[in-house]
Amino acid sequence: MSYLLGIEIGTTRVKVGIYDLNGNQIIEESCSHSVLYDKKSGAAESPVLNWWLSLKKNICKTLAKIDPAELKAICVGSHGPTLVALDKKFNPVGNSILWMDRRGSNEAEYLSKKLGVKSNDLAWFVPRAMYLRNNNPESFKKVRHFVQPLDYINCKLTGNIRTSIVSNTIKIWDEKTIEASGLPRELFPEEITMGDSVGLTTKYASEETGLPVNIPVIAGTGGADFIEVLISSGSLKKGVVCDRGGSSQGVNICWDKPLGDKRFFEANHPLMEGLYHISGLMATTGKALHWYKNLYYGKGAHFEKFFEDASKSQPGSKRLIFLPYLTGERTPWWDSNARGVLFGLSLEHSKHDIVRSILEGTGFGINHILRLFKSHGATASEIRVCGGQAKSPLWNQIKADITNLPVITNKVSDGSTLGLAIIAGVGSGLYKNIVETANSIIKTAQVFEPNESNHKVYSQMQEIYENLYPALKTQFKKLSTI
Repeated sequence: MSYLLGIEIGTTRVKVGIYDLNGNQIIEESCSHSVLYDKKSGAAESPVLNWWLSLKKNICKTLAKIDPAELKAICVGSHGPTLVALDKKFNPVGNSILWMDRRGSNEAEYLSKKLGVKSNDLAWFVPRAMYLRNNNPESFKKVRHFVQPLDYINCKLTGNIRTSIVSNTIKIWDEKTIEASGLPRELFPEEITMGDSVGLTTKYASEETGLPVNIPVIAGTGGADFIEVLISSGSLKKGVVCDRGGSSQGVNICWDKPLGDKRFFEANHPLMEGLYHISGLMATTGKALHWYKNLYYGKGAHFEKFFEDASKSQPGSKRLIFLPYLTGERTPWWDSNARGVLFGLSLEHSKHDIVRSILEGTGFGINHILRLFKSHGATASEIRVCGGQAKSPLWNQIKADITNLPVITNKVSDGSTLGLAIIAGVGSGLYKNIVETANSIIKTAQVFEPNESNHKVYSQMQEIYENLYPALKTQFKKLSTI
């Protein structure tokens, strides 16, 4: 038997999955780690060493299920763009600065003006490095390398320091941005493309984790963790939508030409020549569920009760619409002042209606993005849903009814480590290429077909949903000044 190991360094959790060459999950283990927030400053940090400690625990558990000698390759992925500063001995200089950290806005604005671009979005990596230089000069003096979380773990495994990128069009920096920042170029390590070899596991890594020596470590997704899910969900054909559900939401479509709409992220598809990856992002979808569950059901409550209550309400939640903008919204509005709304609330509504409206709010948001895709000629044929949301049959059916598209789940529903395992297999020569492998080994679990009568109700509510933000935009702005 041959096995592949996928490692995902998430924002709050490290996951390790082992798969056979047919894509069957042998075991997956996860371990949470701390995130440090400061609402006043907008800081969001994570202790870098915690990732390594969590990883060691997970690897120990997973290797107990196989013969480690049969492990053929490893691939690491991670959240991003998150800044990890290392000294000359590859030790962390302070905590990582997470992708959600809101500091560095001045640096981002400076860069955008200097480069002549409109966006000063903090999704950029380099402004965080500039922020460290400008606000913590003592720490900055110690820095020799700026890397991503996966690059740090690859360094721990192989002793080699590299910057993983997906492709020349999907990466966290470019030469013009580094030059404009005024940061020394040598602080940014040599790039290595997804699927290439970072190196082999060292004796140190073996002693720390129990992994065999000399296992190939393959470059992962360069902080663009959505690539892992595109692979593991089988969303690798024109017109197929990948719905990446988590705390936030990613809605991606594969198409044969760019849409030219600045509200979306667009790039040459890294896996299929002649096609394009187009995506929209929603800020707080699954997070809205967590918020409401913890607030009204208790932090220890299970989501089963939430979904059970939602199922007791009718489609449309008795004409109640929820805007899931609890921390602002990204696509299509990109407005940090936007806030959540329960529109149409009345004395006839119960908690069952409210919880269902939260689920439907995500569905309306997804459909809004799909309707914008369609307005540019990109017509969706099906939705591949993945992540924790895929485990809810009710939520899957709501999405199908709202969008009027079949919603498909896979046997491995939370497949980031499977996507990484496939990259590891291709990089080590066990598979021919990523697309052929994914299309052949990804296994469908269930198909949710849309209900026509429910869709008629939702179509009427969709129009109201899309009109609410434009009607409230000015008021959101005024509210933010109080």
